[in-house]
Amino acid sequence: MSIDERETLFELMGRSHAVESVVKKVEQVAKTNYTVLIEGETGTGKELIANAIHKQSKRHDKPFMVVDCGAIPETLIESELFGHEKGAFTGAHQRKDGYFYLANHGTIFLDEISNLPLTSQYKFLRAIEERRIHAVGSEMPIPVDVRIIAASNLPLDREITAGRFKNDLYHRLNEFCITLPPLRERKEDVIFLAERFVRETGVELKKTSLKFSDEAMERLVNYPWPGNVRELRNTIRRAALLSDNIIRPEHLSLKTMACSMEDALPCDAGISALSLKDVSRKATAEAEKTVIQDTLKITKGNKSKAAKLLNIDYKTLHYKIKNYRI
Repeated sequence: MSIDERETLFELMGRSHAVESVVKKVEQVAKTNYTVLIEGETGTGKELIANAIHKQSKRHDKPFMVVDCGAIPETLIESELFGHEKGAFTGAHQRKDGYFYLANHGTIFLDEISNLPLTSQYKFLRAIEERRIHAVGSEMPIPVDVRIIAASNLPLDREITAGRFKNDLYHRLNEFCITLPPLRERKEDVIFLAERFVRETGVELKKTSLKFSDEAMERLVNYPWPGNVRELRNTIRRAALLSDNIIRPEHLSLKTMACSMEDALPCDAGISALSLKDVSRKATAEAEKTVIQDTLKITKGNKSKAAKLLNIDYKTLHYKIKNYRI
């Protein structure tokens, strides 16, 4: 990876030791033909890492196809991935090439891979192992040479335990794994990214002297950021628009935490009962639960609308609703 490309990743993600470790892994795997699994919460930059791997690979001048598995209806997933022949199903008025064919000799990035239905997972695994695909409605195999990068914001080991993801597919995808740490574990990156976002937004809004008050920066650093970098960027852009030259806490529109750090600790336990990471994780879970509950109230229980408002896919929302017992 060139110096400029390394700097671009650091500029986009931060300069913490955690980010440095991720960048090193990108450099190690990019030149190989390994299948890569990227794990991380929503908003941590999984597509950014996938794109960086492709750009540094031997396939950099070939297609880079991005497939959001959570945005494709279950009935169309195989057609979108492998293509279909004319007349293969109702509405198939002409032949269509799938993403695998379009990505031939390049890279296909399958975001939110956990959304693949089980029936499609079998065919997907077969396509990876045989390096050929079958378009829907065709018996003719089509050879493909595609590098696969997959990403998930759900723990795939839990999805396997729940019977929603094939164990052998997981191990086939997990040839090399990159785990992206959440923003709440990278406090120094919160400061770095917040200052970058405020500079960029200041130029856009012609507010070049825009800066944070000490109180506002303290709020940013201590907030758990369940939406990670994406949420931080949106928060800064909104605050920049609402403020004059100084961004203050009231401009941040950060939701009041449902529990304080003290509340996160058991009332009958000592301060050492939970590690700082455990406390942060519990506080984040409480914040997520509160936001989801409030959003469901706004949408009057409509989960599809709530998922769109929260900028997550339906399956992720359903998982969190079940996990938080909402």
